[in-house]
Amino acid sequence: MFVLPGCFGTGDGADGGISEIFGCMDSDAINFNPEANSDDSSCEYLIIPSANLTATIHFDEEFGRIAPIHGVNNGPLVRTAWEIEDCQTIWYGSNYTEEYNEMQIPSSRTHGEGPGDMNRIWVHADDNGVPIYEGYDPLNLSNYDFSITDQRVQATMATTHTSVYWRMGYPKAYPAYEDCSDWRSPPDNITVFAQAAVQVLKHYREGWNDGFYFDSFDVVEVWNEPYLSDWWSGTADEYYDLYHAVNSAVTSEFGDDIDVVAAISLGDGVDGFSGRFLELAQQNNESIDAIYAHLYRVNPSQTTYFFTHETESIGVFLAQYGYSENTPVYITEWNRNIPVYAQSPASQAYLTSVLTIYNDLWEGNEGNSTYEVSTLRMAHFFAARSFFWEENGRIKPPGITWSVYGEMIANTPIRLQNEGGFPSNSIDSNEFNILAGKSENGSQINILLSRYVDENASQPNEFSAFTDTVNLSVDGLSTSCVYTWQHWGMVDNNSEPWQLIAEGEFTGNTFELSNFEMNQRSFHFIQLDSPSSCQ
Repeated sequence: MFVLPGCFGTGDGADGGISEIFGCMDSDAINFNPEANSDDSSCEYLIIPSANLTATIHFDEEFGRIAPIHGVNNGPLVRTAWEIEDCQTIWYGSNYTEEYNEMQIPSSRTHGEGPGDMNRIWVHADDNGVPIYEGYDPLNLSNYDFSITDQRVQATMATTHTSVYWRMGYPKAYPAYEDCSDWRSPPDNITVFAQAAVQVLKHYREGWNDGFYFDSFDVVEVWNEPYLSDWWSGTADEYYDLYHAVNSAVTSEFGDDIDVVAAISLGDGVDGFSGRFLELAQQNNESIDAIYAHLYRVNPSQTTYFFTHETESIGVFLAQYGYSENTPVYITEWNRNIPVYAQSPASQAYLTSVLTIYNDLWEGNEGNSTYEVSTLRMAHFFAARSFFWEENGRIKPPGITWSVYGEMIANTPIRLQNEGGFPSNSIDSNEFNILAGKSENGSQINILLSRYVDENASQPNEFSAFTDTVNLSVDGLSTSCVYTWQHWGMVDNNSEPWQLIAEGEFTGNTFELSNFEMNQRSFHFIQLDSPSSCQ
């Protein structure tokens, strides 16, 4: 459990003490309610004074891999409009295949854009546009229209690194959009619905119905956020019935080749929606391949809390119902807390901090994790359709962030041990995150430094009035190598926030970049490059 200074909550402990742990924040926000976004402004926080920070990278101490977990919702065909139009009429303004290739985005979730939704694929609906399954044969080819979804899937699979993560269900409409259909109710025949899910998978994996042979089309997420009334008007019992039907049908057809992913929210604890779902799953010996959750948090280190807290983590929650604490986790939506998403240059340090944390939680770094928890299978940022590029194609700050992280994945995939970073230990963020990697032959080194200070837990979009002094060193280098180096940073400049700060050449055992200034809400990126192998 965190030991925290400063303001503490005065709750009665009904949330298991979490409000007391995190202080001036309501229990919904701390209990991982994706819609929570409230703060008790009566709590006062101390301004974080300027600090002297040290980051030490050990070139000769490898620590797993840089995690390819920078997935996204949407794309590479991007519909840049944020709000729904004409009840999600499908159109695309841009194709960012080249950019997806450069960023090496590993996974693109079909959500919030139309393609992949069953109301687009299944052709039968009532007068209100709600799909009807009762009375129809799911094996009949004429019951499907794949044309729109095919366009989306083909574009994704045509990239060099991006696969499709299929979120099965319907788009958001009524009651958020009163003129659109109400797609929240459970399917009228879940047996037909489940078999239809199998046929969609067969279309993209086995060529059924003039389909394709994409081995990496291998995940089906059963409904989006059924624990929220905007997405599901049924009960937890009905969601279990739906999951069971899909899970049974898909597993019977494909065995272990497909992850059938269940929704989990910790917002209401054991007495809530997910507690009831897992209770029924346990009673029926239901296998669960993986679970998904949505993390919209105030400080980056709350991500760690979700995975590692000794009494409140997702693993502990699953174990209460007989499921493994090591059940794989997909974070299928994440960003800074709704609605104050991380879009501004000053908020990018939130995103780079979380990406750094994900490296310790990624399943591929088992045995190389600071927290000894490695259950994260993939994470999907929300959302590429409107946060990465302007309408005119100019890159936005989150797009810069993804480009920088993609550079690390592509060119310096070997993660290196480091010292000097520290997490946020309370809801008012004050953390310094370090991620470093090298190329296979040691000729390239990339270092990502993220400083995120939010002294009032207010999720600011402006740069801080304070700057820190940072001393960076990389030890264990070969004295025979000559490196050129560049130092980039996210700076307080509206027209050009991403700037080259300094550059030079270096040879020696220890590279040092001393006493440079770093805003308390920014990230910096240091690159060393040698023309020859430097092992």
